[in-house]
Amino acid sequence: MKNTVKKIMWITGILFIFLLVLATNLIDRDHIKGIRGSVSTMYKDRLIVKNLIYNISNLTQEKRIAFLLSDSNFYSTKNAAINDSIYTLIDKFSKTQLTSNETHYLERLYNNFKDVEILENQSLNNKDILQDKEWRNTMETKLLRLRNNLNYLSDIQINEGKRELARVNRAFNTIDLFTNIEIAFLVLIGIITLLIVLYPTKQEKQ
Repeated sequence: MKNTVKKIMWITGILFIFLLVLATNLIDRDHIKGIRGSVSTMYKDRLIVKNLIYNISNLTQEKRIAFLLSDSNFYSTKNAAINDSIYTLIDKFSKTQLTSNETHYLERLYNNFKDVEILENQSLNNKDILQDKEWRNTMETKLLRLRNNLNYLSDIQINEGKRELARVNRAFNTIDLFTNIEIAFLVLIGIITLLIVLYPTKQEKQ
């Protein structure tokens, strides 16, 4: 009788540990799914932002070509639509998940772009200003700053993507390690449980 009670206690204890490890394992798997989902979202955000930067760069390049050619027709017919497109892209950028560094350079991009727009609008009232040396030097500086802002923002996407992937990979490796240990522990407990159940004690044999 005592041996039977003892056996029941052993089995109950082992089953409790079994369920505890199983629950932990399931939780770990949920964490893995959550991390993968976060990484997927982050990756998509980075790709979207990279595409926004690419589109802004193309539009600002059109501005630079018009500036180099002193194309007054561009400023009077196309420039306003391009400016609207750039503002829309910057607004979409601002609504993504930004780091403090991104916020800083995005604000600088916006401010420099406003300065470029002001200079461009001056050409609408005075086409001769396109040949003015001071105006051209100022515009050249502002366009260069725009390009630098976009390059910085592009570099941030690459660095942040690498950092996030490295962090998540470390988390994956840790979770996978514990998952394997837990599975091995479950197998061991299962074997012990079978031994207790299938092989009676000496007193029970007598």
